[in-house]
Amino acid sequence: MEQCDLSGSLRSMLLCCLILAGCNIVDPGTPEPSQLDTSYRTPDGYYRQEMARLMAQGLQIRKVVRINGQQDSSMVTDSTALEALFRPLMDADVSKPSLADGYRTDTIANQFSSDTTFIIRSLGKQTWPYQLIVDVDNRGRIKTAQVSSHTRNLMYRYEQEVFYERNKALRVSTFQQIIFMKPEHMEVEALFYPSTYKI
Repeated sequence: MEQCDLSGSLRSMLLCCLILAGCNIVDPGTPEPSQLDTSYRTPDGYYRQEMARLMAQGLQIRKVVRINGQQDSSMVTDSTALEALFRPLMDADVSKPSLADGYRTDTIANQFSSDTTFIIRSLGKQTWPYQLIVDVDNRGRIKTAQVSSHTRNLMYRYEQEVFYERNKALRVSTFQQIIFMKPEHMEVEALFYPSTYKI
């Protein structure tokens, strides 16, 4: 008889706990402002979102191109030209399931700023890029991204360095040389300015 009362008491306590827990459930459709954005996005998806944000903000984007010492500049006015600038970041294959064992990831948390740095490095397989370093703020937004890639064999040498700083600049430096031909060095720098800034 005592055992039955104890079992009934346990049931009552569990029922109360479930009811109380149900009262504290937050509607997942309305996240709180302080909630971190933990949604998964591929590099392509993330930078498409970045491009849409830059275009929506109406930022002025000035592109400077240097090829073997010669320089030219122009304004980026459409999404197609902007996508061409972001392409080296968008094409990173770090999120491909088939290459899950092709990279090593190190994570460094900054206790003072709550930022996190992810260092993703190739383990020697045929991957692109060789290394990706991403600084992410406490809201899940990329502050800076650095991409290093290289290919070298008897016939061809290719190196590329990409640096993106949110709302400020995107720089792409590319060097390539085919055997018996002159090397080519190209730098593309995109600078982001507020719409009110006079360039």
